[in-house]
Amino acid sequence: MPHVSDPNARPPLASGQTSAPARARTAPDQTPLLPEQRAVIKRLSQEMGLHATACTAAFIAGNHPDIIRESAAFIRSLEAIWAEEGLDPTDVWTELLRRIEVGDLFLRLNQPPHRKKQNGKAVRPWWIATSKLP
Repeated sequence: MPHVSDPNARPPLASGQTSAPARARTAPDQTPLLPEQRAVIKRLSQEMGLHATACTAAFIAGNHPDIIRESAAFIRSLEAIWAEEGLDPTDVWTELLRRIEVGDLFLRLNQPPHRKKQNGKAVRPWWIATSKLP
């Protein structure tokens, strides 16, 4: 759950409610999106959805070459969306790496120390209660 003082924090969703974007595309003091911008957003969204669906279908079918091809196409679609939003792909890949490293750290912290045993059981000085990545 997001920290309370986080200005971008979103409240939990009620049942059947869809997620809203973290920030609105247009603030009240900005001009609305142009039709060309809306068309680009629609095209990128449809392309990304198509590749995500095709990748999922290939996974269900066990078709490894299609999984690879559609996964690559999905990532290319993501990169196009990042470019449209002016995001640096390095920032996204850095965030992904940070999450992997934190997950690895939690895994290592949850491993019992092998050199300390009491009554044949490893003693664990602490326990991380979650495996969820931040």
